[in-house]
Amino acid sequence: MVYAALIFAVVLACVAGVQYFYLMFMETRNRQQQRRIAELERENKRLWQELETLETKLEDQTKSQGELWPEMIDEDPSVR
Repeated sequence: MVYAALIFAVVLACVAGVQYFYLMFMETRNRQQQRRIAELERENKRLWQELETLETKLEDQTKSQGELWPEMIDEDPSVR
């Protein structure tokens, strides 16, 4: 009976040790994922800013090209 209690105590200690190391592993993994999420959010913000800049440039370019067409038609002698 004493041996069974001793074995039971050792098994419980092993289970507690495994749970402790698993908890440490999960906390480390959580910190890594939080850093990765922060990195992805920064990258997402940068890409959104780049997209907005490119949309603005495209809008300006489209407006300027739209304004040039009437002038080009007026200056082209083959159109008349």
